[in-house]
Amino acid sequence: MSDNNKNISILQQPTCQTIVHEKVCVQGTVTITPSVVSGESTSFCIGNPVIGSCAGELTESYQFTVSQNVCVQFPLTFSANVSAIGDGVVSRGTDIGPCTGTGCTQVVSFYRDNPITNELIASAGGSIVLGINGNGLSFTVTVANANDVLNFNTPTPPAPADPTLNQQYRFLYAQLLAANLNILELEAQDFEICSYAVQAIAAANNFLATSPPEGNTGADEYQEDLLRFNTGNAPGCPFLCSQI
Repeated sequence: MSDNNKNISILQQPTCQTIVHEKVCVQGTVTITPSVVSGESTSFCIGNPVIGSCAGELTESYQFTVSQNVCVQFPLTFSANVSAIGDGVVSRGTDIGPCTGTGCTQVVSFYRDNPITNELIASAGGSIVLGINGNGLSFTVTVANANDVLNFNTPTPPAPADPTLNQQYRFLYAQLLAANLNILELEAQDFEICSYAVQAIAAANNFLATSPPEGNTGADEYQEDLLRFNTGNAPGCPFLCSQI
């Protein structure tokens, strides 16, 4: 008896993931019920015994009410369950080549000693200004000094001499340069630039341009926003390339 079964290979299609959020109000009902527990009782004699009956009407037991203000403390955890179903498919047309999306970002270490760094700086006209027009503590990056910046070693000046601020500024220069390089790479691939990155870069440039020679506190806050973009964790921005 011949076997007419044929092997069928199933092509696994890639999935496209995104993050969607919905603001909801989650309501619950909390009920507090009274709880009174009597501890071990102790009796004490008041004065000496008296010959005769107790004054008043005798009862089998005696009840009275005691009240106490109580602060009830308890944790509440709010959450919501989410489910999603597919509604259908609408064709956007067929074309040759791979899918295009929002691109991806790279971290500071990726651009160190990487030939693409020199190419991107050249595409920007040979230099990238970290700051604005050389004002304040702005610094102009070229192929010759890019690795110093990316190794958190931007020279002093413009990095402040004060050791409490020096490292903060050097981290800021490195993250700002990496963010600029990511923008140049995304633009070269015709990807739209997210507003978060545009605002974070503009804020960092303004901070450097308005910094006095001795520096200002707060550089670490600006570099954290740039780090969030470079590592693919900024809202509405591309993911980190290694995560795709």
